[in-house]
This record gives sequence, structure tokens and C-alpha cells, in this order.
Amino acid sequence: MLKFAANLDFMFTREASSLLDRIRLAGAAGFKGIEIPCPYEITPSDLASVKESSGVEQVLINSCPGDLSAGDFGIAIFPDRCQEFREKLELSVTYLKVCVLFFGSQLRIRF
Repeated sequence: MLKFAANLDFMFTREASSLLDRIRLAGAAGFKGIEIPCPYEITPSDLASVKESSGVEQVLINSCPGDLSAGDFGIAIFPDRCQEFREKLELSVTYLKVCVLFFGSQLRIRF
């Protein structure tokens, strides 16, 4: 049986501008999995709460790309931004621990 996840960068954007509302809509539409490539506009605790209440599991997350409003779409390549990259990667791990339920307590990330 096929399993589909709602990519919330593309789905439910007409119905709701808030990412939290799009998560709720995905759950209400029957999706069990959601993809949020960049959930960094909301707090990890808000994300965890709305996912739990909506009955959805996050199955995709990208590392934080930097400052999207400044045109960043990845900063690892820039030698002068190594410290910023490390900080963004640590932020990404914080979200990953909240988002990815199917790893549970076995999630071990070291860098």
C-alpha cells in the first residue's frame, strides 16, 4: 500500500498562511505524515504540540539553510561562515529531535 505525506511548503497554502494551521489541515485531511523542509519559523514546542494534537508524524526536515530572507539557501560552502553553519546545524538537530518520531530514543547525532 502506498503512503503519502503532505509537503506543507506546497499543500494547504491557500487555506492557511500559518504553518501550524497547515499541519492541522493535513491531519484533518487524513494525512499521517507531513514534510516541512524548513520548520524554523515556529518553535519546537509549538511544532511538537500541534503535531501531536493533529495525529501526524514529520517524515522530512532539511537543515537550516541560513537567512532565507537574505537569499541564503545553504551556508556550509562558505569558509567564513563555519561558526554560523555549526550553530544552524545545532538548531536543526533541536528540531530533528522534536520532529522525527520514528527514530525515538535511538536518535544519536554527533558532529
